[in-house]
Amino acid sequence: MKLSTKLFLGISGVMAAALLIFGYFILSVDFKKNLDYQIDNGIKEFQSSALLISQSYGTLTANLDQQSAIILAAQYADRSNHEHINLYKDTREPVLQGISYAIPGEYLDGASANQYKSFTTDGRTIVVFTGIIDTGDQKFILQTAKDVTGVYENFESLRNSFIIILAVSLALSIVIAYVFSKSISARVEHVRKTSEAMAAGDYKKRITITSNDEFADMAASYNKMADTIEEKISELENSVREKDDFIAAFSHEMKTPMTSIVGYADMIYHSHTEDQEIKEASNYILNEGLRLEKLSFNLLNLIAADSTKITKESIPAEELFDDLKHVYSSVNQDVTITFDCDQEYITVEYDLIKTVLTNLIDNALKSNTDLIEVSGKKTGEGFTFSVTDHGMGIPEADLKKVTEAFYMVDKSRSRKAHGAGIGLALCDRIVKLHNSQLDIQSKLNEGTTVSFTIAE
Repeated sequence: MKLSTKLFLGISGVMAAALLIFGYFILSVDFKKNLDYQIDNGIKEFQSSALLISQSYGTLTANLDQQSAIILAAQYADRSNHEHINLYKDTREPVLQGISYAIPGEYLDGASANQYKSFTTDGRTIVVFTGIIDTGDQKFILQTAKDVTGVYENFESLRNSFIIILAVSLALSIVIAYVFSKSISARVEHVRKTSEAMAAGDYKKRITITSNDEFADMAASYNKMADTIEEKISELENSVREKDDFIAAFSHEMKTPMTSIVGYADMIYHSHTEDQEIKEASNYILNEGLRLEKLSFNLLNLIAADSTKITKESIPAEELFDDLKHVYSSVNQDVTITFDCDQEYITVEYDLIKTVLTNLIDNALKSNTDLIEVSGKKTGEGFTFSVTDHGMGIPEADLKKVTEAFYMVDKSRSRKAHGAGIGLALCDRIVKLHNSQLDIQSKLNEGTTVSFTIAE
């Protein structure tokens, strides 16, 4: 059974039951209240008639015999009672028949209990009150009657009105229940279709929020979950693509030097060559071997950077710069390297940051620059390192790719320097381990500045 059907039947059933119970309760209470009111009045009229007969009888016996006195007293009471009375001797012999309705004879039974009973005649409902009057000389049976037909007619009228109201209310409730159930069902169906679309691979599908209730909260939570899933799927796809690109680039990088090594080694082995040719071939083998060695070391560093949990320590920045000055003290005399550092303590993993800066300086040395500026400055965001060259620069189209493994702007120049295009990728990952990121600014034929900031 569909949810909309369950809601429709449930709401309609509850509304129908509620209306029936409420109507029955109201009608029953009103009927009982009116009937009790009429019976209370009937009892009071019976008591009034009994008292009037007793008092009149006592007065009349001073001048009349008992038979005449009780008849006159009964007639007097009958005229005073709106519904009239019947009076019997205790032997059930009639004294006065003032009630116009034919009362069943068995209603005289149990008169000593002062009872009342009802009966129906000619479409009228009559309540008969029966009791004993003791005049002292003798006892009489008194009956009074109360027409309560109006109470039953009023009940019937209210019941008929209630049936009409109930029918209209049920019709309205059925319409409302149908609309409500369809509305809820439509929302659930929307969620179901959205979920099926996502399960089928459409990760951009979202639930439309058109209300401000629990469904809206659920939709917001679902959309947030979908955003997270889409983001994770995108990351996985990018990761797979990067791995495929990495493997392809790595295979290509390995193929070139291995081809040269195998070719020149085979030439040496199979041919009779002069010493100079052997020396040149060996030099090619040495250079390609050195490039493979550097490629291996860089790959190991790159893998280690992905899995390393670094331990930071507070060190003086100038100590790191003194170390760099010593490393590059014997650099090509055609290139000037300047170091400018503020006196400040920084919290870093020393060897990793040194690796970043040496890679950045090595890249700058390949840019045909005559000046490299290495600086460390205290800023409002932390401590900023930067390496600036005035060389060939990087094309704008390549700026977003230079941190990808094996990506090289100038492949021929990088290979001559035993480069493999892993340096900036390694730098990028080390800097991210320090909760920072590389900022690369470059213009063609003007130079490049690479910087990153270590937060305090």
